[in-house]
Amino acid sequence: MPHSDYPVSRFLQRLLLESGLSRHQFVQTIGFANTSKGLRRLDEWLTSGRGDQHLLRRIIDRYRPDSTELQSVLAETEAIHRRERQGAVFEQQERERRRFRSFCWVVTQDGAHSWVIAMAERQIKLLKFDETFERLPSAERLAAVQQRVRHHYGETGGRLADFGAILGYRYCDSFDSSIILDPDAEVVPQNGGRFTAPQAWLALR
Repeated sequence: MPHSDYPVSRFLQRLLLESGLSRHQFVQTIGFANTSKGLRRLDEWLTSGRGDQHLLRRIIDRYRPDSTELQSVLAETEAIHRRERQGAVFEQQERERRRFRSFCWVVTQDGAHSWVIAMAERQIKLLKFDETFERLPSAERLAAVQQRVRHHYGETGGRLADFGAILGYRYCDSFDSSIILDPDAEVVPQNGGRFTAPQAWLALR
């Protein structure tokens, strides 16, 4: 029998046990003619602490549990889910931080005007550096970026097809920070903050 340690899961599990019914009988008493469907929805609550609100409403209408206790376990469960989401976001960021490599993003007048161009944007506007770049002192890295920017701006004539004029560059020196450069590769005195290069995904159906 599926069961988790979420407060609302324990609460519903207790109601099920107190009913003296089997799981099949339990979902039938709350109005599920399709027992398999009812069991799937019940098991979702019992395993994940969340699920179909209509099933929960049916249980409340049929078994009349203590409303104060129910609201309490729902609030406790939501707090746990919130911490889990925050933890998942933190873990994802830590993985991205460990994998981070410096790059420079070309800032243009226009964004992508079509899905095809959006798919190619990173390839066109992302300037990458080799592995030896990361081992340079920060001042030398910045100087190398400025040299690359000047070369790129001159090579492109200050314009990218489909994206318009180049307004500047954003050098991401760490996962949490970036440095703004003007078209002449001079540092713009402002806090760039964290920057993530846009990424388009093609969903196949």
